[in-house]
Amino acid sequence: MTAVLAPPVRDFGTGLLHTTVRSLPDGGHRWRRSPGPKAPAPFVPAGSFPENEAGAEGVRWVVGVADGDDRIYDVRNREAVAGRLLREGPDAAFEPVLHGLGAALRRLHDQPASAGLHAPRGLTRFATWLDGRAPDPRVAYAESLLRPRLGIPAWKRVRALAERIPAEEGVLSHGAPGLGSLVAAESGAGADALAGEDVCRAPWWFDLGWALGELVELQWYLGGDRAAWQRLIKALLDGYGRELPDHWRTFVAFRVLLHAHDYTAYVGWEPKVFDKYTGFARYLLSV
Repeated sequence: MTAVLAPPVRDFGTGLLHTTVRSLPDGGHRWRRSPGPKAPAPFVPAGSFPENEAGAEGVRWVVGVADGDDRIYDVRNREAVAGRLLREGPDAAFEPVLHGLGAALRRLHDQPASAGLHAPRGLTRFATWLDGRAPDPRVAYAESLLRPRLGIPAWKRVRALAERIPAEEGVLSHGAPGLGSLVAAESGAGADALAGEDVCRAPWWFDLGWALGELVELQWYLGGDRAAWQRLIKALLDGYGRELPDHWRTFVAFRVLLHAHDYTAYVGWEPKVFDKYTGFARYLLSV
């Protein structure tokens, strides 16, 4: 890690995660990710995630190099797919990237999982919240609003799913394959997916549902061309090559509610944000 680095071109974060992006002399970009000041746990120790290179048109895992508590990634762009979707909407150029992410997840899940891997870090945050053990008073207050907001039957569905995740047979999993960690190459050929911070053992549908949940959430949040969003979702699922389980809407609701938790815990308490996200989760749990 001796390259001469330029000043940051992007610097952003929350209480959970902080990211600094700098340009490299060769035209690439170096992402440094650090646990935020309120992060409940460090990144998973380095060395648990396998290197997995893909061809130029595919998605490759870029495993973070540990630097103290931080992780460093050399990738091909300064901005993640999430940011570009928020700004540009559901561009067809992202279809091969989402297909590649699905295929990369399927390859990852086919590899053996270490016996020492634990449950997903995101699940731990969520279960702590639902169990009434949140250390932050404002997060505890949000939990007191959650059951009446969702209704007891819907709340029980989400709680049962959270209990099901560590109980089912697990596979080697990314743990949080979000669109904010997926970096499409500037050339449009291929993408880099940051990996290693959340590697875990989980059911195969956990990773797939995580990425699907973010796409569904963006479609709901941004609106726009419904058919274009559906093509992105189809590309992800086709890339993985396996039908979703029947409880996929419950998992998407889980992902939306985890987002509501993380916003409250690591950004701030905003009743309108909480109401908006829990309202969407309630809708998902009603269909």
